Amino acid sequence: MGSPRVNNLNDAYDIFDPRPLQFAGGGSGPTDERFYTELPQPDGSALSALEPMMHLRRRLLSGSGLTKVFLSGHVGSGKSTQINKLAVDERITRAFEVVLMRLESEEWDTIDAAQVQFRIAMALYEWANKKGLLDKQVTSGDKKPRWRTVFEQLESAIYGPTGIQAKDGKIGVEFDLVLFKLKEELTLSEGRRKQLREIGETQQSLLRDLIGALVNDIENKLSQQGQGRSLLLLVDDLDKVARADNQKDIFERNLPGLLTMPLRVLFTVPSGVYFGSTQSNLRQQLEYLYPIRTLNKAPHTFDPEEAYFPDHFPFFQTLVHSRVTPSLVEDDAIRLASIYSGGVLREFFHLLREAILIADFHKVGVVDKRTMMAAITDARRREAPGLYSPDFAALSHVHRTNDLSRGEDRRYLDEGRVIECNNGRVWFEVNPLLWSMLEGRA
Repeated sequence: MGSPRVNNLNDAYDIFDPRPLQFAGGGSGPTDERFYTELPQPDGSALSALEPMMHLRRRLLSGSGLTKVFLSGHVGSGKSTQINKLAVDERITRAFEVVLMRLESEEWDTIDAAQVQFRIAMALYEWANKKGLLDKQVTSGDKKPRWRTVFEQLESAIYGPTGIQAKDGKIGVEFDLVLFKLKEELTLSEGRRKQLREIGETQQSLLRDLIGALVNDIENKLSQQGQGRSLLLLVDDLDKVARADNQKDIFERNLPGLLTMPLRVLFTVPSGVYFGSTQSNLRQQLEYLYPIRTLNKAPHTFDPEEAYFPDHFPFFQTLVHSRVTPSLVEDDAIRLASIYSGGVLREFFHLLREAILIADFHKVGVVDKRTMMAAITDARRREAPGLYSPDFAALSHVHRTNDLSRGEDRRYLDEGRVIECNNGRVWFEVNPLLWSMLEGRA
């Protein structure tokens, strides 16, 4: 198989698309697993600590069937790629049947705890149905599987005693159609979302019972087929839940519902979510994927280039040179992109793509310092809208102290305005694109 590296800017724009890498031969173009580069240690130590994903893998393999682990980190720091890699890890696939669930982008703004449980049930159903592990047809004298009974109860609670056949004629309990229809309605209709929330509140066990019944029936069928592996569910993109109240609904008010599901689960969580004093035991199950360190603490300056931490430049250089001919992107451009992205991989690739567009517009055959600075100027202009005086005051405090003044300011992590850094100790810094806007502010 030939090298996936490209040698012109048009192809480079596509190859820098920051989509998660796919493994076990499932990727191509920008998702080709040959682009994978091991993340450097945050503190640069020679004696490396265990990587976050190694910790999570160990806990999943050694824990009980109720084990829950959590992966947090700045949006765009590579969590989805790491989850894809974990899903095909030989030690994981020997021990578990892996079910991967991802939220769709249109769900990020509206999803709540009840919808999360419904989507988990849907992911289990779709995976098992594809594998032929569910009995949807019951012959005379057979006992109806429990998951079917609970599913019909849920359908009746939502669509009435006759199910959706009242609107769609003769289809009755056609499971695929019911699931597809409800998923679509939850995305589009606040009324339907409210109805599912009310079911979650008044019939609290219904969604959990559906998940439990599916897990039980699936694992029984696997056992009958001579496969001793249990289920492992990887839930990605919960870190992208947009609204603070939705985050609290999922990760505080209804967290017990997630913790008591009868299977091993890895959840991504927003960087603005932390497990406080009443949930301190969960912090042992939480790992954080930090951005690649590119900055030193620098409260004395508003120029990110003066704060540059160069030790991880070879990592970013490898990211670029594995994808494109080295002559297409000059080292100065790579250095600037690493600085102004704050080490967030998605933003690093976004800056490269913007610089390619600028180079193409001006008929420049290479991404150099000038085109990258133009891309940074455009990115800074897009980052500023929506910030007001209280925001600038909070961000100025972060830049001055490398700390948050109050817990509520963790929302700036989810918004990408603040980056959580690690050089052996955790500290906070403002998105480098915003530094120049803080000068002269208290």
